[in-house]
Amino acid sequence: MTFLSPSVFWLLGAISIPIAIHLLSLLRLHKVEFSSIQYIKELKTSSIRKIKIKKLVLLLLRILIITCLVLMMAQPVTKGFMPGWISAEQDSRLVIIIDNSASMSVKNGEKSFLEQSRNLAMTIASHFGDNTNITISQTSPPKVVFSGIKNDQELRNTLKTIKSTASHDKIWETISANLLGNSVTEPIRECVIFSDMMYLPDSTFLKKINELSEWKFYFVKPDPVENNMGILHASPANRIKTLGQLIKLDTRVKNSGLESKSNVPLELVFNEQRVGQVVSQFESQKEKEFLFQAYPIEAGILEGKIDLPKDDYKYDNSWYLSMPIMDEIRCGIIGSDSEEIAMLEMILRSIDPGNEFLKIDTRIQPNLNRLFLDDIDVVLIHDPSAISNESVEDLDQFLKEGGGVIWFQGNKMNSQYDPELFSKIGFPDIETLVKSGQGVFKTDISYESSDIIRDIKVRDISKELPEVFKYAKIISTPNHKVHLVLNNNDPLLMEFSRGSGTVFYFSSLLDLEWNDLPIRGMVVPLLYRLIILSGTDEINTSAVLINEPKWISIEDSKLKNKWEVISPSGIVEMIVPEYDKEGIMIANTNELGIYQVYSNGQKFTSFPTRLHYKEYLQDHIKQSDLTSIFGSENMRWLKMENNLTKIFAETRHGKSLWKFFLIAAILFLLAETIIGRPSDSLMHNDPE
Repeated sequence: MTFLSPSVFWLLGAISIPIAIHLLSLLRLHKVEFSSIQYIKELKTSSIRKIKIKKLVLLLLRILIITCLVLMMAQPVTKGFMPGWISAEQDSRLVIIIDNSASMSVKNGEKSFLEQSRNLAMTIASHFGDNTNITISQTSPPKVVFSGIKNDQELRNTLKTIKSTASHDKIWETISANLLGNSVTEPIRECVIFSDMMYLPDSTFLKKINELSEWKFYFVKPDPVENNMGILHASPANRIKTLGQLIKLDTRVKNSGLESKSNVPLELVFNEQRVGQVVSQFESQKEKEFLFQAYPIEAGILEGKIDLPKDDYKYDNSWYLSMPIMDEIRCGIIGSDSEEIAMLEMILRSIDPGNEFLKIDTRIQPNLNRLFLDDIDVVLIHDPSAISNESVEDLDQFLKEGGGVIWFQGNKMNSQYDPELFSKIGFPDIETLVKSGQGVFKTDISYESSDIIRDIKVRDISKELPEVFKYAKIISTPNHKVHLVLNNNDPLLMEFSRGSGTVFYFSSLLDLEWNDLPIRGMVVPLLYRLIILSGTDEINTSAVLINEPKWISIEDSKLKNKWEVISPSGIVEMIVPEYDKEGIMIANTNELGIYQVYSNGQKFTSFPTRLHYKEYLQDHIKQSDLTSIFGSENMRWLKMENNLTKIFAETRHGKSLWKFFLIAAILFLLAETIIGRPSDSLMHNDPE
């Protein structure tokens, strides 16, 4: 127990008044004449003793009455987090941090967690003294919104400016930035944090924890959410995206609320048209997975959305998609001679007899001194004799910009290629040329789930796998994903990436002297898949997290166009291209949804934004987790509720006990009155 007004204890000197009266009464004598002392002797051992005890009891009660009244005026409280007399008489610093990230937009009745936090922050600030310097900060983005004293008229208006965002909170970074520094000199330092607290601090914060030992922390967190369904993830199960190919979407949904939900509809929308729906039941804190399948509506940029009904948390009710459905691929063929080019061109013409889908450009170029690939989406390179450093640079830039390469390796060794082809781009090293002699090498699928071989349109894939007579023995690395393997475990077809581009690498030529793939039924659908996978430019349509910049690659011929970006809410922003890097950088991505990019008024591409993974509702961290970091003597754990102001005051200064001492004083007064009243036997004389 402690006292907020200890200066009134000088009034305890009043205890001497009843003591003095009692002592004086003992010195005062009354002479009474008696005819006989016979009865006086009888009283000596009974009544007189009772009277002395009664006087002592009355003295004690009067002392207790005065003591209780003085203690009441001293404003007694239970031991609080901050001794009230200290924080009232010294300069102090109060830092209020309000989490305004996406998860704080959860509705709790009529108000969101953020709205409740703003209101409670105002009432809590009013409990601090006039000497308190107050700082208020938001977390998304981290920013100090107020610095002053509690009587400042701007305090209330500033709290209203803290708006809900769809961003990820940087709560621990904000705490560190506000509390550490030479600007804080006050001896009394307190920090009130309003947040749902779903993640513990990282190692960067923990390294500085000893510097925060002089601070007192109050963590105010809301109750768990009762009604919420969220889409945790959705991604295409297949990489082939054309008009005739089903798009399969693996979707994971969780009921993160406290209530079980029945008959919950989950809808798939393509270009504002509903193309799929499932209805299911969800138990509390349980997940379910679904597989949506639908054909794309039209070629071009397909914009999709998976939707759940509205609930207490809006940001995880939708998952946005943007993907290119190819309507044209510009394909280049580079070979050593006209026969090689003719073989490859014949296969590509079989894929697109009407030249509606593939635009083919052929080049006879045995030695790759330079590669001009500006107008090419996919290049097929067959048996190059030599590669210069300039060609490697061209190829590297082409891959970084999202281009695709299908490579057929002949009998040339590493020494005939520039070393950066292997060290920089990641091509496999070539050991030697292997021949089968009188036999053949059989081919097998490296793993059953290969998205290149899976669902390929042939009657029996096992009978269509090629037999190989010659191949280049290569050294694969963990970065190389093998799709087809020979029966001696050497790879025949592998895949690897460079930048946003993809390389498909055959260790054998497309030649009947090397293998019989050219006459196999799988060659056309196989090359078709490889062209689609390597020619689909998904870098421009790939998703970014909210508030992360998005890079859009642009062809050189379109750099001078007028570029506009339209946000999900309809805000139009003009973007100036970066001419040296051939693209535009979109910095403002603070909304959840699909951003559309226009070139000279025509739609060029679009991309979705994603909610940060830390903003999906999860179990809150526990009080014991923070106690182990900050120590029980430096932190208090409070719940966000209507009477938080009263609870905060009692937590900070302790629970007020003045009523207890007032009641005790009244009870002692009643006891003194009853015990001290005159006895009836003394009030009336004996009639006899």
